[in-house]
Amino acid sequence: MKNKFLIVSCLLYIAALQCVSCSGKKETAKQNAKNAQNQAEKTEEETVPMKPLYELAAQYGFKMGGAIGYEQIDNAKHKKMLTDDFNSVTFTNELKAYSLLDWGVRQKDGMPALNFTKADKMMDFAQSAGLKVRGHVLVWDAYMTEWFFYEDYKNKTFASKEVMLKRLKNYIEQVITHFETKYPGVIYAWDVVNEAVGDGGDFKTDDKCHIRTTRGGTKNLFYETMGRDYVKYAFKYAYDCVKKNGYDITLFYNDYNTFQPGKRTAICNLIDELNAKDKINPDGSKLCQGIGMQCYVGGYGTQNGCMNPSDVRSIKESIETYAQKGMQVQITEMAVRNYQKDNYSVITHAEFYGKLANMIKDINSTCDGSFTCWAIWGLLDNPSLPESDYSYKMNGPYCGLFTWDYKKKDAYKKVNEALAN
Repeated sequence: MKNKFLIVSCLLYIAALQCVSCSGKKETAKQNAKNAQNQAEKTEEETVPMKPLYELAAQYGFKMGGAIGYEQIDNAKHKKMLTDDFNSVTFTNELKAYSLLDWGVRQKDGMPALNFTKADKMMDFAQSAGLKVRGHVLVWDAYMTEWFFYEDYKNKTFASKEVMLKRLKNYIEQVITHFETKYPGVIYAWDVVNEAVGDGGDFKTDDKCHIRTTRGGTKNLFYETMGRDYVKYAFKYAYDCVKKNGYDITLFYNDYNTFQPGKRTAICNLIDELNAKDKINPDGSKLCQGIGMQCYVGGYGTQNGCMNPSDVRSIKESIETYAQKGMQVQITEMAVRNYQKDNYSVITHAEFYGKLANMIKDINSTCDGSFTCWAIWGLLDNPSLPESDYSYKMNGPYCGLFTWDYKKKDAYKKVNEALAN
């Protein structure tokens, strides 16, 4: 009897094991099927192409801008990045006066001669790619060729104010008309004057517009030879040239730290002054029509202060403030600084870009469509930059939407996702 009981118990135990085994196989099969389905969905999701940034931005009323320098003009990957995702481009240096002025050469009337060889090659690319161009920049004191201000371009005696105003007018007219004649309609905006508003200690204390007299201890030769009104004269000359020829170009004042309260106030004062009726602007024309916010965001050369959520709020408030002054507003040179490659910093950088995109896509609902371009200069990581390099401090080696070899980073994906939703 005891043996029979043992035999029955064993048979029941074996049967139970078989049931458990079958049940386990069924559960495993179900889980495997579920995992396969999830993987298939994930794979399908990854293979669905993301829409171009410019196409997503268009539904919110603004262009997406990128940047290119002459050293990249033969770089097929860089040009493809621009044509794939952007519909506005800025040339980093090639339209600046120090790039165009032809040293020692002058026209018969004594006005300076210009060399457009490199600039035209850049414009050829933009035109053929269907990219609109932000003209950057007509007047900038930094790195400016000193001989432009000399009496005969060679000795070191500075020309009179009267002569310099004629040169300034001639230079601005030459540049604008050259590009509109050869590439009509490609340039849709010009930064007329760049970074004329000082930061502290570089302007006269009674100047409410903070027009800089120096930069890093070096005299601002536009100010030195023409006085503080050189800014308004530049806008007047550009305005008259555009109006006279019927060009469809918006005229911008461009600067950094435009979202910091003190500088923002000075720029608002400058807007009022530029568009006020006076001897330079007797008709009270709207000479300045837009504000370019460079937007290098985060600590300069240090991780401290990078990806600070308060910067998103400050940028938003500033866009709205300038729009209330009747200005078009563009972010013109953005770099979201990041100096570290650790996982936390990379994730934080991507999330910060997502927050920026969510703010920017809604901004035109609060500023009546005045925001017209989001241009990013810090497009690529550059991990090989030494800390002593200017670009290391300005951008940070891990600032990009793309890796150094043009692969889309999580920062790009966060921007695309925000604009798509």
